[in-house]
Amino acid sequence: MARLLSTVTAFTALAAAPAHARAQAQQQHFSEQPRHGSTASADSAWAPTSVLSTIQLGGSLTRSSAVYSLEKRDSSHGGDSHRWTTAVRGAHQGGWVEATTGKGTSKRKIEMLPAAVDDDLTLYSLDLAPESDSGATSLAVTVSSVQSHQTVPLPAKLAQNAESVYLLWKGDLLAPIAGLPADQRRHVKEIKVRVKTPTPRIVSYETPEGFEAHQQTGSATLTFTSKPGVDFSTLSEQIAAVHFQQPEAVAAIRKLDRIVELSHWGNNLAIQDTIDLFNAGPELDGQFARIDFQKASMMRRQGITAIPSLSLSLPSSASNPYFYDLVGNVSTSHFRSSSSFSSNGILPSQQQKKRNSHTPAVLELKPRYPILGGWNYSFTIGYDLPLGEFVRTRAEKGSGKYLAAVPFLTPIKDVAIDAVRVEIRLPEGARDIHVHTPFPMSTVSYPAFVPSLFGKHHTVQEGGAVSWTYLDSTGRPTVVLTKEGCTDMHGGDVLIEYTLPFYVDWFQKPIACASVLASLFVAIALAKRVKTTIPS
Repeated sequence: MARLLSTVTAFTALAAAPAHARAQAQQQHFSEQPRHGSTASADSAWAPTSVLSTIQLGGSLTRSSAVYSLEKRDSSHGGDSHRWTTAVRGAHQGGWVEATTGKGTSKRKIEMLPAAVDDDLTLYSLDLAPESDSGATSLAVTVSSVQSHQTVPLPAKLAQNAESVYLLWKGDLLAPIAGLPADQRRHVKEIKVRVKTPTPRIVSYETPEGFEAHQQTGSATLTFTSKPGVDFSTLSEQIAAVHFQQPEAVAAIRKLDRIVELSHWGNNLAIQDTIDLFNAGPELDGQFARIDFQKASMMRRQGITAIPSLSLSLPSSASNPYFYDLVGNVSTSHFRSSSSFSSNGILPSQQQKKRNSHTPAVLELKPRYPILGGWNYSFTIGYDLPLGEFVRTRAEKGSGKYLAAVPFLTPIKDVAIDAVRVEIRLPEGARDIHVHTPFPMSTVSYPAFVPSLFGKHHTVQEGGAVSWTYLDSTGRPTVVLTKEGCTDMHGGDVLIEYTLPFYVDWFQKPIACASVLASLFVAIALAKRVKTTIPS
């Protein structure tokens, strides 16, 4: 219940808003698309004086953050003092983007509205009203992003017994100020870009003409600093390249299909994930040799070119896990529930604190075979969760209204997910469905009708919005969400409000089962009255 209560704040605020405001908010959240056209942004009273960018390389995800030191220009310049526009390269292809200001307890998120898209740039309009109204003349804004597949393996093929994997990253060092008008680019005095690699082993790097590069001995950070006196308003793209060592295999997920089923009768929330895992590292050069792989495993080096296992952090209340593939059940897995973690060495006064810390359950998966470069492995996992932790009744007594917080996906650190499809199957008879997603989706669909008893309805597979399971008479209304370009930051909860009248919840399934049994008895009674013998 604590988990659910912590996720409903935004939905409660949305529900409390006037009807026309809710309609605008839902339309903006689900369907608003940035316009395509020029990257010229609206004139703003704010302009950056310096930019400090950090790029974290490694795996199939690349994390970057740009800290803008903004200052408010004099009143003679004019411009909007409440908004400032910046650009993020590649954001329209997916990934995660977030803007914040302040540090520590004063840190807050800044509203980002997509303003325009031009080629590979997405412009966002940032709301700086609170700081502007307070009379501040300087401000630090951090724009963070997580994007997938920004690196490529080099060399593209490796032998099975290779000792190292190397990746190549290329990027524009002026990306943080791309899309800004010329007067704001001219206002920038310095740009510093720190590229952090997983290990200090940097094979080579390329420095553009407008920057200088520096790396301390034994450091895994390569710093690019703009040369003094550079006019950024006239400077073209500054492409830098870093060839670095990747200490482990590059895991990615091509497709993830999640099915979530809510059962009021069973007090259960069942989750099933079908995952297409892929090794995005260098492809295997030559044939696979099992003997060589076993030798490498004895030396604990099998994880360099192959993905030997995968670890998933599940909710602490997860139970009844399973793991199978096309062949059948996979026994090479291990599940550790939150209650199975050893409490040895913990004082009695600390045991209650440990129990209240909601230690996640861990599902360790080991595929049937090592996933080498270019190989893929499709499998299915599932588990059960107590419904009471994710669904609660609304305040209106006796109204039959419920609010569910359904996990969109189970994030895996440093693993990109190219495409996600989620089916959320609500109980039979659910109606008045409203969906609020934690971030914009590619598509969102759910039924706008109440299925009739024993009616014929198109299933989700046929393009409809109803799913069928055991003992269903009308089918389960199903919410379908899709999103491309997901990262390990897309683990939020989808909030679904629905109404389930008590007479439907308590009597529909028993009446349907009783009707089927009664029909069966009548059919048997009639069949016994039919004479099948040939008269003599």
